[in-house]
Amino acid sequence: MKITMTRNRKPFRAFTVLAMTLGTLSATSAALASPAAPSPTPQEKQVGMYVAGFDPDVAKAHGYKIVTYANGDRQSVPIDPTSKLPKGPLLHRQAPADAASPHRPVTASAANTDYNEVWGNCGVSWIRVTQTGAHKVSIASGYRNLPASAFFWTWTVTLTDRNGTSHQSHSGPTSGTSASRTWSNLNQYGWTHDYVSAGGATLNDGTICFSGRPDVSISGL
Repeated sequence: MKITMTRNRKPFRAFTVLAMTLGTLSATSAALASPAAPSPTPQEKQVGMYVAGFDPDVAKAHGYKIVTYANGDRQSVPIDPTSKLPKGPLLHRQAPADAASPHRPVTASAANTDYNEVWGNCGVSWIRVTQTGAHKVSIASGYRNLPASAFFWTWTVTLTDRNGTSHQSHSGPTSGTSASRTWSNLNQYGWTHDYVSAGGATLNDGTICFSGRPDVSISGL
């Protein structure tokens, strides 16, 4: 009961921590938001969900502490070493992209739809776009395969068509190792290029995981 009460007081703080750490990603989104052609190729390296930091208060509330190893790596581990709680994923001293697997695109088979996912050391981030009518699309995006259950997440998808750029966002409590959001009846004209411009989840052990930047494109809208 004590843990549950602590979790219920944390969503705003979790949002603040995620918002602060996602600030750098959001600041760079504008430079990437306006491709020059209908089928642009993103310039950034694509990686999946990866460990970006920790929330010590959340970790403590769930029986964890954040430790730093001699080589500079950090990790969320159980306060009680005899407990059966699992250790969290490592945050390596090097850039998190070094620990991520290469971009692994998946192509959907349905007509005028596109799907993509990227893998990292903290799970999979993915996005799908589907044409639902004349100049209309539906966007679904989220993550899965987190190493532990999350209790808060925030997500932003950037869309670009011949008329300009727009953003769709979601933030709120969650549970489990996966979460997703669908935005329907979005206006897009001629073509659309869409990607996860910022996103992250705070795990119960205090680990903060960021999304990679999977992207999708379709034309003929």
